[in-house]
Amino acid sequence: MAAAPDYYAMLGVTPDADQAVIRAAWKALLRKYHPDTAQGVPDAADRTRAVNAAWAVLGNNNRRIAYDLQRAAPPDDEPRPGWASPYPMPPRRGAGTTLALILAFVGLPAVAITLPGVPGQVAAMLPGGDGGSAASFTRSSFHQVRRLLTPAGFGTGSAAAGPVIPASTLTSTTPPAPAAAPQIDRATIRLAGRQYSRVVRRDGRPGVAAFSRACAQRAARLVRWESNDFCAAFDISAGHDTTASTARYVRLGIPATAATARLGQIRVQLRRTPSSPKGGNL
Repeated sequence: MAAAPDYYAMLGVTPDADQAVIRAAWKALLRKYHPDTAQGVPDAADRTRAVNAAWAVLGNNNRRIAYDLQRAAPPDDEPRPGWASPYPMPPRRGAGTTLALILAFVGLPAVAITLPGVPGQVAAMLPGGDGGSAASFTRSSFHQVRRLLTPAGFGTGSAAAGPVIPASTLTSTTPPAPAAAPQIDRATIRLAGRQYSRVVRRDGRPGVAAFSRACAQRAARLVRWESNDFCAAFDISAGHDTTASTARYVRLGIPATAATARLGQIRVQLRRTPSSPKGGNL
């Protein structure tokens, strides 16, 4: 690499000079060697170009820093091709090290999840309570690893596997009794009404439809009473059809008639809410 020109020597300043000194030296030399004023200097134009080139580098802080680093860098002992990187290549990782990293981050967790008792422990740490944890764990990637690495696959997610129940016994059992629906939380209904008012003011009817779809999907995943009550109250405030809400209530364990009655109670509570919206069909 060719040596950089000594711009400090061109301007007659030291490398530790500040910007004010460099600027004053540049102006003085520019007045001295300008072709209009320096009539008796034959190379005045060349000197003016050199002085301006030095000022273009030293007068800019970023360019001056790069120039100083270039001056301080040691010269290259051997030439490099133009495409070569000036930085040394990192050491190449061996095949054994790569395999060890793969086993540490992928293989060991996959093997550990197949050990007895581990699925139950992992399921207990997942949020959502006992039923929510088991459902989340079944949907997780751990379930896929377990299914691929063991012939039996997942059980119920408990620490100890239970006995195998014949299929005939499963088909002959009587259906469980309908679940008792909890009381409707008035705070949840008021929150749904306020949420509808915010969405319809901010995004209009298209935003209300999008929020309703997202709420229905989330309620279907969570399978909780308060989530279904919130989405049902939002749909009622928006004047939407409540068929999907009825189906979600039936999924929670109550008959369709009880689900319809619960929707009627939500309508009554929305009418009693002072901040209930006016656009819905209550």
